[in-house]
Amino acid sequence: MERKLQYSPLSNHDIRVIQLLTPVDHPDHATGPVHCKIVHVSLDDSHLVDDSTRATKGSNRVWPVSVDGVIDDVVDGESKTSHPEGFSSLFERSLAERLFPLARIPEVPYMETPNWLKRKPRKTEGRHRAIAWDPSQDPEADLPWRYTWGDFVALSYVWGDPTNRREIYVNDVPVSVTASLESALRELRNHSRIQQGFYIWVDALCINQDDLDERSAQVGRMKDIYHKAWHVVIWLGPEENRSDLAMLALRYMSLHAKQGDVLSKLYKRVEFYVVRLPFMQWKHSHTSLLIRKAVLSAIHHLLARSYWRRLWIIQEVVLGSRKSPVLCGGSSILVKDIFDSLQVMKEDGDALGQYIIFAARGTGQQRWNAVGNETYEISEKLWDRPVAITALQALETNLSTPNRSIYDALLISREANATDQRDHVYGILGLPQIADNIKLLPDYNLTASKTFILFSTRLLTSGDLNSLRLVDSPVPRIGTKYFKSTHFSRPRVPKFIRGHRIVHRGCEHGLPSWVICWSCPRNPAQPFLNRLSTLPPFPSFLATAPQITNDNLLTVKGIIFDTITTLSACHTTESDKSYPHNDPEPPQSPYGSRAATREALARTLTGNDPAGGWDDPDVVLHPTLWSTGIMGVDDNVFGLKDFYYRNRTLQLFDGWPSLDSFIRPTEPQPLGRRVRDAAGTAPKFLRATAAHREALRAAMRRLGWRRLVTTGREGYLGLAPAAARAGDAVAVLAGCNAPLVLRPVEEKEKGEGAGTGPGACGGRFSVVGEAYVHWVTGQELQQRVEKGVCTVDDICIC
Repeated sequence: MERKLQYSPLSNHDIRVIQLLTPVDHPDHATGPVHCKIVHVSLDDSHLVDDSTRATKGSNRVWPVSVDGVIDDVVDGESKTSHPEGFSSLFERSLAERLFPLARIPEVPYMETPNWLKRKPRKTEGRHRAIAWDPSQDPEADLPWRYTWGDFVALSYVWGDPTNRREIYVNDVPVSVTASLESALRELRNHSRIQQGFYIWVDALCINQDDLDERSAQVGRMKDIYHKAWHVVIWLGPEENRSDLAMLALRYMSLHAKQGDVLSKLYKRVEFYVVRLPFMQWKHSHTSLLIRKAVLSAIHHLLARSYWRRLWIIQEVVLGSRKSPVLCGGSSILVKDIFDSLQVMKEDGDALGQYIIFAARGTGQQRWNAVGNETYEISEKLWDRPVAITALQALETNLSTPNRSIYDALLISREANATDQRDHVYGILGLPQIADNIKLLPDYNLTASKTFILFSTRLLTSGDLNSLRLVDSPVPRIGTKYFKSTHFSRPRVPKFIRGHRIVHRGCEHGLPSWVICWSCPRNPAQPFLNRLSTLPPFPSFLATAPQITNDNLLTVKGIIFDTITTLSACHTTESDKSYPHNDPEPPQSPYGSRAATREALARTLTGNDPAGGWDDPDVVLHPTLWSTGIMGVDDNVFGLKDFYYRNRTLQLFDGWPSLDSFIRPTEPQPLGRRVRDAAGTAPKFLRATAAHREALRAAMRRLGWRRLVTTGREGYLGLAPAAARAGDAVAVLAGCNAPLVLRPVEEKEKGEGAGTGPGACGGRFSVVGEAYVHWVTGQELQQRVEKGVCTVDDICIC
């Protein structure tokens, strides 16, 4: 009869940990099946050692990593060579790479055929293996443990394919676990800290997964478990796709990132003039890689692993430390190494970041703006997501873009993968940003829809309404098949458009519009990065907490500022031919002159971020960017040129008949002036600067799956979700850091029992999504309330 593992009940402060048997216990455990024992321990403070001034085992917080031996001589010796001995395998090219420098590197390390191109990889296994524990050389042998019963680490890993199972022995009982967990335990038993005696907490074994009550209780304690663990050990998976090279490269970039010269060691830019005459200039530029393409491909495969998209890692990594070890096969580095190296990729995404993508996926792949299919492995999310996760830690960094708030935690978890949809909520309850504001106990007896409603209710009634910015609004139908050459300037607009389909349907589970639906895919529009500038300061809101009635009606204080009247098309192949939609009576520009209005348009397109080029409107509004674009940056239908040709007839303000009025000179230039300009130094198609590239990418990100809009009464410029329509309201709600687009609900949709008048919440709205409005001075809301033009009312959202 098959034996089944029996779990003993847990007391109030107890948790289960496993004692992993290692070669120190018996030589058979070096290569044989994984054996472990379950132990009950208490995390109560009464079990901590009494003498807090005395050192304990592991009090130095050091987990010996295998890569340290490679870089010690570099750190201590300040090597002056360009490629220290330990890192030479990152720069030595194979014969295939030397013969075909422009070829796409295959996923296997080296060419399979023909034989004369084969080259054996550099042997790194001996240098990257885990450091074994030698009891006779242990300086902590006489030190006590942190707890009276010992100490433990918490394992962070991805469960993996549930059908790929392997057998381990727990309390001498054979237990079937996922191959990912078995490989993690098999590797950990070779590490010195585990051989020293540290226990391991792993959810699949330490929680009785068949007991829903215990599962709910233990999930509620995971913040405490990961916080009190000596370290959070991150397991990325077994070695494959030359992950040893990727780990070595990340350590190399982390080391040199502190010195500020890492990019010069990875690639160099080559620029020279092919033709340089007074009337014609042709400047050629390209990038020459110093690092092997096989290394870039390995980095791509490492960052594309499913671990980075797992929901629970958000809480696990955040509750760890920057010294937490990261294991991949026999290689190990620290979390801070990954964070520092990915910061380099993020800041240089237009060059190094794209070379990493192209090395493994080819140059023909689209990026974040690809339609329909999974884009994680071919997009900037490869480094954006890990950087955002590690930024939520209390690290000593100068990271200024992510705002460490509830919104950041929600945004990261919105794109994570979870087997159980309820874990999208329960998996982030332990984050400090969430735990400090919401008290919610996991309950796996509730359905997913009830869990989402309960979480949103607790979040909104706490006074933070930024979750409304993540509302899942739809994206309308577009044409997915068309003819448009990427090598010639004609045709400038897609021709023979067909294959029309809806890009994103929004939430289809019948939830109130103020509830985040974690079961549906997120709206494909990129979040506004410079979020603090989306809303001017407004101190006059009443400090009244939002209320939610039994019929799921949210009542909150706010201002209905204006309505949307003019909208652009959200995509160059949008099926609805009524877009762009112009207001029959367009407003006057509140910004004043044409120059001031152009600056406002530039600020709107770049998110009011000086790095995007708004401080010089001629950069982002340069006619070349809007007519021909920059090859390699906007070779798809999301470029400014495609937006421009679809929306040329868009009339934003009275007095300027079309978008052309802000892009091209209003008066025709004499022939002599045009000849002098052509011979000057103004940027042309082949001479685009880094500023033009950055401005173009910033504008493309913000316009993707959004509409450029103006409000009817005041004429303010802004960006709205693709689902926005003429007549939608622009509202500012207390507790939300960005304006929202609200849609009035028709009388037939309200049902009976609706009150009348603003105070009775007679007008009900549904949330369409977050918006960006470019104000004039930043005090418009305050001034309009003081003048009585707008009032702070109860706004009802259903």
